Amino acid sequence: MRAFRIDGRPAAPRVFALPRHVAGPLAVLAITVVAAGCGSTSASTPKTAAGSATPSSANLLGAAYDTSTPAQVTLNGAGANSIEPFFETVFYQYNQKNPNTTVNYSPAGSSVGVTDIQQGTVAFGDSEIPMTASQLAAATGGTVLQIPVDLGGVAISYNVPGVTKSIDLDGPTLAGIFDGSITNWDDPAIAALNPGVTLPNLAIKAVHRADSSGPGYDLDQYLIDTAPAWVTAIGTSTPSRTWPEASVGIGEQLNTGVATYISQTSGSIGFVEYGYALQNGFVNAAVKNSAGSFVAPTEASIAAAGAKATSLSPTDFNVVNEAGSGTYPIANFSWTL
Repeated sequence: MRAFRIDGRPAAPRVFALPRHVAGPLAVLAITVVAAGCGSTSASTPKTAAGSATPSSANLLGAAYDTSTPAQVTLNGAGANSIEPFFETVFYQYNQKNPNTTVNYSPAGSSVGVTDIQQGTVAFGDSEIPMTASQLAAATGGTVLQIPVDLGGVAISYNVPGVTKSIDLDGPTLAGIFDGSITNWDDPAIAALNPGVTLPNLAIKAVHRADSSGPGYDLDQYLIDTAPAWVTAIGTSTPSRTWPEASVGIGEQLNTGVATYISQTSGSIGFVEYGYALQNGFVNAAVKNSAGSFVAPTEASIAAAGAKATSLSPTDFNVVNEAGSGTYPIANFSWTL
């Protein structure tokens, strides 16, 4: 599926976890709770949803498309930048049916979305990793709802002259690239996975997220699951939103910063949300999954990973390295707060 910006230009696509007719209402479900609580007064920064009586899902979905309320409401949100194109689309559609409601979203990153919702400075946030129990306890203004809205993948993108097709990479090789033990593109470990591919004698320039991020968390989880040397290098088996300090390479802000570095730097390799890889025309690695297959990120392979989530909750959300020969191993859901 492809999302489009309000001005009609193609936006970075996301893989929606649910059919569009369901995903759209769920995207506005959390803000609808807030809007319902605003009554007949306008609100620029209402607090997170709370209260002893919670409306039913059916009532909330109905309210999302109710145009009879005359109140003028402005809702501000912040969070992950990977979901911005999707939000632009569904909030524009929502405004067409509810002209008295304006929704603004700042794609400042998952960590900002969590902090802002904790402090009650926004009506809603978005994070590619659910808030922890301690983060929820620190939130002011009431109970924070966490709703999985869509599904995305983390592409391993690279800029290597002469290599115009996907190369195969596994966990140990990726770990070696990011821990500094593999420094050249013609390293025997990479060559062994790619017989017949001419790899240049070129230094590897790794780039990672400098800010707290969902893509960094997901790749960290994958490397922990598949590369014991990575656990040794970073000193922990617990994935982190903050990219490990023990790694090598350049840190850049947000998906946009990493994507810019890759596009401008020969020999570079990094990780970006799949939509940004498509938007920039990057070549992406096929990554080894739990079934032993090398799978490139596509909408179908990412959706296959999400389909394995038989249960999904803020404490059971991981779909990294799921079973299945056709599943892309570095994927996860995005959560509206």
